[in-house]
Amino acid sequence: MRLFRLELKRILKSRRTMILLAIALLLSVAMAYLPISFEGINRPNEDGTVTELDGLAAIKYKQDLYKTSAGEVTPDRIKSALETYQSCVREYGPVEEDGFPLTVYIEKIVPFRHLLMGLSEAFADPSTGIGADLMDIDPNDIDGAYYEKCAEHLQDVMRNEQRENETAQQKALEKYSELDTPFYLHSGISKDAFDYIEFYILFLAILCVAIAAPTFAGEYQTGGDSILRTTKYGHKQLAITKILAAFTLFVVTFLVGITVQILIEISPVLRNLITVIFYY
Repeated sequence: MRLFRLELKRILKSRRTMILLAIALLLSVAMAYLPISFEGINRPNEDGTVTELDGLAAIKYKQDLYKTSAGEVTPDRIKSALETYQSCVREYGPVEEDGFPLTVYIEKIVPFRHLLMGLSEAFADPSTGIGADLMDIDPNDIDGAYYEKCAEHLQDVMRNEQRENETAQQKALEKYSELDTPFYLHSGISKDAFDYIEFYILFLAILCVAIAAPTFAGEYQTGGDSILRTTKYGHKQLAITKILAAFTLFVVTFLVGITVQILIEISPVLRNLITVIFYY
């Protein structure tokens, strides 16, 4: 344990290590800010004009919209959302076309679109797996049978993709039966924020390699490695100690960095603070 503490202290005393750790912490803050800065939405005004919102204003506006669909994903709510969607499409045309009124899209489609995301897959063609068009789905078919349709779709997919593996098909259905239903939908920020967590992990891995390289290669350059390998507690024990010390430092750095990034993304107070710091 004493050798472990000495090795860890030796790594932390390096100016190079401290600079890289500081960069890792700053990157966690930057990666938390980027998805906030890229958020945007158009808000229709009462006078017919449109206001472009971005950053925190866009996030707040989206959260207010999505609160309508937050909660238990029951078949009745999905049916109601589909009826609203189909009614709007029949009156104004396809949502994807430029002529669809922005006000209608923001006020009637956006608040409930998350409830419709799995509907096309649930009613997909059983032989091809191609998702159904929302306009072709009968809302009455959803009554009390949405989760049963999800199970049927899973069975169809596994049968098409795992024809030779009946065990995998059965296992998938067993796992699905263990899920708690109805599902619960939480309103939050864009899922793109999780992409930046992956980017941060990649950058963090590069920084950790840069920290570890001198730890294992320094003695080779000075010739000290030849001496250390002949000491009583050298060779394997020293190698294990070096690995454990570096690994401990990396785990702590990873936990701190990811925690800081997630806290900024989920905490309105921290989001406001970081936005003010980067803006000014």
